[in-house]
Amino acid sequence: MKDMHCRDVGMNCDFVARGSTEQEIMDQAGRHAQQAHNMTVTPELADKVKGLIHDESSDAHRQSMARR
Repeated sequence: MKDMHCRDVGMNCDFVARGSTEQEIMDQAGRHAQQAHNMTVTPELADKVKGLIHDESSDAHRQSMARR
């Protein structure tokens, strides 16, 4: 399973998108950005978010959880 933490994008937000594929996570993150933060997902933002997707068993995931 992979995830992406909204907090890692720089928001003060505990939302976490989870899925088996990058596309599942990007879809969740895009809906969240629009609904919760009134943001338009630009290609630059999408690239940044893609770079923040990681396996839940990774060090990056543990670091994201430690920032809570």
